[in-house]
Amino acid sequence: MRKLSLDSRGIPTGDEEPYGGFNGRLEEISFDDGFALIHERTSFSIAGASRRISVDFLEGYRYTQIFAPKDKDYIAIEPMTAPTSALTTGRGLRLVGPGERFRATFRIRVDASK
Repeated sequence: MRKLSLDSRGIPTGDEEPYGGFNGRLEEISFDDGFALIHERTSFSIAGASRRISVDFLEGYRYTQIFAPKDKDYIAIEPMTAPTSALTTGRGLRLVGPGERFRATFRIRVDASK
């Protein structure tokens, strides 16, 4: 995936940079970031307290917003069909014409962690 570069207000600039992912403890880093997905079918997972929660993007989502404040006990993984501010910039915005359909689906799974 690619991390969306932000301006001083936290709005995407249109630039992107490679991002290899994160595999560590959330207390080590803070997230309030948007990402462009390379593959439409993508999965994000978090594990703790003997559980693994996964959010699977099945179709229609090309972006995600991850929010996880440092030293807090929560995370938000938000499937997005376009980046933040797409309604004002038009960047990444997909339009559905009259009589056409658009479908986007995701799944949340909770499993026992290993």
